[in-house]
Amino acid sequence: MHSTRYAYCAIAAGVVMAVGSSGVHADEGGSFFSELWGRTTFNATIRSDTAYKTSGIENYNNQTGMPFQHIEVPRQAYLPPALLGGLGSNLPLPIDLGGILLPDRWTVPIPNTLGIIHTKDTVRRDTYIPSPKTTFNYQSFRFGGEMNMQLTDSWRFNVQARASYDPDVYKEFDARSVANIQGGIPDGGGRRYADVGAPNYYEALDRNGKKINRTEFTGENYMIDFPTAIVEYKRDAYNLRFGLQQIAWGQSIFFQTFDIPDGLDLRRHTILDRAIEEFSDKRVPALAFRAAIQATDAILVDSYVQKFQPSILPNPNTPYNVVPSQFYKPLDNYYSGGYDNKLSYGIRMKADYGNWGYSAMAASRLNPLGVFTWAKSGIAKGLTGTNPDGTRWGNSLGALVETAYSLKARYGSALCPEGSYNPSTCRMYDSVADALAETPLTIAPGGVYSNKEWFSAAGGVRLDGVEMLNAALADFPAMADIYSSYVHDEREASNLLNTFFLASDGSIRGNVQRDYYRESVFGLGGSYVIETEDPDSFWDQFIINVEAQYTPSRRLTAVDLRRGGEKTDEYIFTLVGEKWYRWSQGFPAAYLAFEFQHRSATDLVGLNLKGYGGNSGNYAVNDPVGFQGNDYSGIKRPGGISSANYFVFAGFQPWPNRKYIFEWAVLLDVQGGLLAQPLLKWNPGHNISVDLFYNYVNGHLYGEPTKNLIRAIDFADEVNVRLSYQF
Repeated sequence: MHSTRYAYCAIAAGVVMAVGSSGVHADEGGSFFSELWGRTTFNATIRSDTAYKTSGIENYNNQTGMPFQHIEVPRQAYLPPALLGGLGSNLPLPIDLGGILLPDRWTVPIPNTLGIIHTKDTVRRDTYIPSPKTTFNYQSFRFGGEMNMQLTDSWRFNVQARASYDPDVYKEFDARSVANIQGGIPDGGGRRYADVGAPNYYEALDRNGKKINRTEFTGENYMIDFPTAIVEYKRDAYNLRFGLQQIAWGQSIFFQTFDIPDGLDLRRHTILDRAIEEFSDKRVPALAFRAAIQATDAILVDSYVQKFQPSILPNPNTPYNVVPSQFYKPLDNYYSGGYDNKLSYGIRMKADYGNWGYSAMAASRLNPLGVFTWAKSGIAKGLTGTNPDGTRWGNSLGALVETAYSLKARYGSALCPEGSYNPSTCRMYDSVADALAETPLTIAPGGVYSNKEWFSAAGGVRLDGVEMLNAALADFPAMADIYSSYVHDEREASNLLNTFFLASDGSIRGNVQRDYYRESVFGLGGSYVIETEDPDSFWDQFIINVEAQYTPSRRLTAVDLRRGGEKTDEYIFTLVGEKWYRWSQGFPAAYLAFEFQHRSATDLVGLNLKGYGGNSGNYAVNDPVGFQGNDYSGIKRPGGISSANYFVFAGFQPWPNRKYIFEWAVLLDVQGGLLAQPLLKWNPGHNISVDLFYNYVNGHLYGEPTKNLIRAIDFADEVNVRLSYQF
């Protein structure tokens, strides 16, 4: 059933139950409703959030900010081993047949004889993709409202709503600007809403166009959703909640160890909002039943059953996009995979005994980040064709490939009977276009233009650029049908890639999908409050919290994007120290938080640590006319890192009159990345508040930048202004 209908029916049923339990009858002349109105409160806030760029660097994942946007890169086409029968294609040495040396790898360049066949050139992305400079990273206007209706002493009905609007002031890439290059970016094989037009800031759709979260209402520039819409029963030791809700099981800044029930919504400002808010604006609301029981004065048991809702990623070419836009937005299998009918559930226990505290939790959930793998494109588009304006696109190399493909015998025919398929002499499809529809590749502008760009994009999202090609070949037989073959190293991969890019007369886009896998998560925690004989000691009433999470067989995105991802056991350990400390009698106490987290398999946002360390290498300068071969200098495949470790220092200090509050949050990746956020909050009165803060992001503080998390958002140095009015 439609999940919105579920939520509304459940809420209505709760209201009826509450009214019935109150013992009030209709013949009381409406006095109950008068009293009910008197027990109903409303509040609302309007807010503007603005982030001004200070770095002059564009998002590396967007079309206008790609690392090779303004760099000329050479491309040389090589002879596919499959054209000669694939002889020796998996052997370490070439095959010598009576002095005739046949290539077993991508090592023999195709000569550019008299320019008859287009087999080499240099390419710059900005030849095809414009590069406007943006002033803002973020601008959003928001209205938030809450209604709380106290139905009886035990029952209440609470609804929170928020509406966001983005005026689109960023001058980002519009896919329609390249409609007459390579035939434009095609829409097919799934709902490509975020890839084929102007940037889409809020819609989150599955591969068939259904809203992933049915209880929100969205367009390209607006979103209306309900963080909370619950009926709550609270009496004595029992607290029961049913409806749309966010479940917060953690309090750490930046870190999530016990805080596992909800996915995160990263569409608005990713992790760069006010850090002290501790994900309160990021948790994805879901239909859930939550029950908490105060079993004794010292023991609290909290449990939930929840409809699974995944994390929401930003769309391509939006300011904080995290997926390279040379690839289509991942096709989400939320509905087609049946994940919309899955439940997550968990239980947590907390106990306090004197200065000591203990906690434990266990949950069964679908990991909300999901696993990303190669996906069949479903787009039948060849190497040559006609643009919407009637002009032809394609080149001689592409036409030659299409001709060679058509000359192969159709599989199942007399010349290529079933059971004797050879990709050199047989074809499984009618055309190259039909074959490409069965691979993860699509011919289109705004994709990957060179081997350098391929390895840069792969390294940025923690993937292995060589093994990605081999995994596509293994999972999609049509890849071999169009002359792809196994590559052994970055040099061969470069030669294969640039051959494909040249044949496409521009660039090729990748297709990825997202699936979700169940996992069991276990956690143990403890706390201790230090007491000293000196009440003025810094350590008096210092609180130490320890949390540990263990997840056996957690499913991660594999570094080669292979089907099914990768299984691994993961350990997460978090240590937090908290203290309210009064520096001076003239100031209120300041809140201080010191945090450390160790992760064995994933980084702070859930990416596979085995994918760290990949690099596209230096920018080589080549003679546009006389260069030989492809530039693979300095390309480095990921070697991974053994663990991820982060430190946080955060807190806030109110002024004596509380008109001002100074906040700060500093996140250090020990591999050499730093995010620092100083913030000044001003409360001038009249229900107005002003937050002024700066995000300083440095992904190359020390060490190798490709080995720290912060490098991925190194573009986001920004001044932020938040204006709020509550009424």
